[in-house]
Amino acid sequence: MPRHPARPAALLLDLDGTIVDSEPRHFEAHKRFLATVDMPVSQADVVGNVGKGDQVFYRSLLARSGRSADVGDWVQRKTEVLKDMYRSEGIELRPGVRGLLTRATESGVFTYVVTSAVRDLAALSLSVTGLAERLPVRICHEDVTNHKPDPEPYLLAAARLSVPPSRCLVIEDSLSGVKAGVAAGCRVVGFVGIIGAAELRDAGAHDTVMTLDEVRW
Repeated sequence: MPRHPARPAALLLDLDGTIVDSEPRHFEAHKRFLATVDMPVSQADVVGNVGKGDQVFYRSLLARSGRSADVGDWVQRKTEVLKDMYRSEGIELRPGVRGLLTRATESGVFTYVVTSAVRDLAALSLSVTGLAERLPVRICHEDVTNHKPDPEPYLLAAARLSVPPSRCLVIEDSLSGVKAGVAAGCRVVGFVGIIGAAELRDAGAHDTVMTLDEVRW
């Protein structure tokens, strides 16, 4: 981060693509599942879904193809494919995650995971990577009615911590996540990954970083 803002009261972390390098696993799980229901999908389709949630993705694919299906069932079946991949193939942490969490603890900064993933999948991700005990508090898909890019997930996290959104530092790798944090009134750092720095800034990110080691306060 080029600037060093005041210490935040809370660090609100996106999960997929920010804490864990899970997007390639998600992409492959989509392709494996969608092949079983004869739904054509491109790499651009799955990349475009980053940060939006599987229900939105599958509804859009069905609408585009003129088909109908039980979206909830599709999401569950894809999630089971992904869980099997996590258990058998593992998942990598983003570089700098452990150091960032240590700095937050040493600085007295509350840390909360704010994810669009369903609760059991988020729990498995953190368990497989050894972070379950360090990140026990989470806002997950089931906790909100409106999902990213709506600000509700970040507003709920701030409310649960009794912290003003303006004192929260959000780290996000997706455009929808950045927009959610900004709309909630939080300071937002865009984590450059699949989405480039310019796009993250255009979505409203106050700063961008290439690694989590760059996050400072």
